[in-house]
Amino acid sequence: MMATASPGFIGQVIRSLPGPLLRALDAWSHRLARRRHEERMRRWQQVRAAPSTRAPAATYQVKPWRD
Repeated sequence: MMATASPGFIGQVIRSLPGPLLRALDAWSHRLARRRHEERMRRWQQVRAAPSTRAPAATYQVKPWRD
């Protein structure tokens, strides 16, 4: 079931903006989203690159197959 929403005041204001201003706001919003995405990726990479605080796992010792 789909619900339709009537256009609100903000939608009317946005539609009434001149084209150049609307494009400038869209470009600003895009730059802001890219900057936030890059910041999230940078923090994620720092977490991934951080050395583990766990004790190192025991190294595997090769056992002879036959004696």
